[in-house]
Amino acid sequence: MLDLFPQKPAVTTEQLQQVKDWLYEIWQIDRHTVISLSQLQCQDSGCPPIQTAIAIMTSPHRVIRIHKAIPDITYADVVQAIAANKNNPKKS
Repeated sequence: MLDLFPQKPAVTTEQLQQVKDWLYEIWQIDRHTVISLSQLQCQDSGCPPIQTAIAIMTSPHRVIRIHKAIPDITYADVVQAIAANKNNPKKS
C-alpha cells in the first residue's frame, strides 16, 4: 500500500540548532539572521517522501531544499545544498 502521507520524523531542538549552526558557518551569515527549517512532504517525482525546506532571511532571502528529514541531514548535505544554490540562485 502506498503511503500518501508519510510520518514526519520527530526533531529535537539540538538537531535543529546543529543544522542552523552549519548554515551560519558555511554561508558565513550573521548569527542574528533568522533561519527557518520545515519538514515537508516532497511532491517531486523520484525524491524521498520528506524534504527539508530552509529559509534564510537575508536580503534578499533565500530558500534551499535538502531531500532528507532534518534528523538525517549531514554537514556535507548542507555544503552541497548551498553550493547548488550559489550556482543556481533562486531568490524568493
